Amino acid sequence: MKHIILTLLFFGLTFSACKKKDIDFIMTGQVSALNNGANISNVSIQAYTSSLSNNLPKLVGTTTTDASGNYELKIERSKFELLTLKLNKDNYFEGIKTYSFDDLTTEQENETQHSLSPKAFTHFIVKSNTNNQLKIQKISGKTDCEACCANGIYIYEGPIDTIISCANDGDTYMKFYWWKYGPGGNNVLANGVDSIYNNAFQTIDYNFDF
Repeated sequence: MKHIILTLLFFGLTFSACKKKDIDFIMTGQVSALNNGANISNVSIQAYTSSLSNNLPKLVGTTTTDASGNYELKIERSKFELLTLKLNKDNYFEGIKTYSFDDLTTEQENETQHSLSPKAFTHFIVKSNTNNQLKIQKISGKTDCEACCANGIYIYEGPIDTIISCANDGDTYMKFYWWKYGPGGNNVLANGVDSIYNNAFQTIDYNFDF
């Protein structure tokens, strides 16, 4: 009888341990730089769950990448529909990836790969002591961040002395057309097209004197 009780207790503990293991999603992967593929260490990773009925994200886990850019994150299997990972590191744009509950499994690790883009900036230095007009048409460069400049037309009237800061993905180009007009936007005084190569983690000044 004693042996039977011990055997049942053993199987009960084993079943409990297996059951506990099966209710966790294991997220693993590596984070690299978008511009050169180098692995990125010390990236902060936060995991949030949400559902259609309750769209308020719930923080369910945090971790950081190791020296090789690898990470592992354990997420308890609960009632949610979407899992969102937010990746942050100084001087990189935030990375966000969302996974459906149905895309995840508890039977094996959920392997994911992430790329973060390094930040770079262009400072357009716009100066004029006259009543002339400057028109810039930005046609390429990053547009989907708070510090980014939308593609489109920007018009400046003199006299003026200001700096327009536009973020861009590091090691990519930002292209634009420009026109210098007389007072009131009449008479084209000069025009041209140019592009700036934004080196990662650097800021480039571009001067417009009109």
